[in-house]
Amino acid sequence: MIVIFAAENLITGYVLDLFGVSLNGVVSWWRYATPVFTASVGVAVLLALIATRGSTPPEQPVVAARRTWLTFSSLAAGVGTALALLALTATTLLAGLASSNLDDGPYVYLEIDVPNETIDPIRPWFYGWAYGVPVLICTAALVAVVVATLRANAARAFLRPETVVAEQRERRDVARGITRLTASAALLALAGALRFIAEAGSVAGLTVEGDGRSATYDAVWRYGEIAAVGGWLAPALEVTAFVLLLLVTAQLAHVSEHAAAVRRPVDARAAR
Repeated sequence: MIVIFAAENLITGYVLDLFGVSLNGVVSWWRYATPVFTASVGVAVLLALIATRGSTPPEQPVVAARRTWLTFSSLAAGVGTALALLALTATTLLAGLASSNLDDGPYVYLEIDVPNETIDPIRPWFYGWAYGVPVLICTAALVAVVVATLRANAARAFLRPETVVAEQRERRDVARGITRLTASAALLALAGALRFIAEAGSVAGLTVEGDGRSATYDAVWRYGEIAAVGGWLAPALEVTAFVLLLLVTAQLAHVSEHAAAVRRPVDARAAR
């Protein structure tokens, strides 16, 4: 996710300009859906690995209480991830409802009326439905695949009684990595959306020039102050997301060591 996020920003922000390619007027919805989509693909790959290679038949059946997709998940991590997903979904829905279109085009504008004047509203580009719908679709897919993966991680049988503790630790690590990855994807998408909303909502006036004269009109979006706060929070959300991703990266080797320790006796017995 780190590589794809950095590559997308590098390509759209610098490389295309070097080749004279401009994205002005292009609804670049993928810039906001990419983190969530990438996370859903990564978790889906993990689900496939668990389903195909992660469920070794138990040597000695272990009787245990019924496990659900929340069994090995931390309550604090689950709540934090749910809040990040909820914030992204709520922001996307509210922004979509506030957006408008022009001449039956895509919903990519924010109408800011000029008070006490008959001139047309100001219409800056905005995080409207054209951007929000792909984000909502990817978010729904991410939630579905995360729940399925957590359930598959918890439901597989333990190998034998003496490895239960180690296997539980391993499954908690896997669940922790999934929730961190999900939260980071939601935070990256949310940060991009808030920055876009803040840029559109910061428009404060309109200057009309003609016949050697100019007239300035004040126009302020009623939610502009809230949008500005979101813009200030965006960098903090991005930093938090990258910290979580780095923690997941550091955790991968730790999880692999535990998995190898648990399965080593199985491989030895199979060799005999």
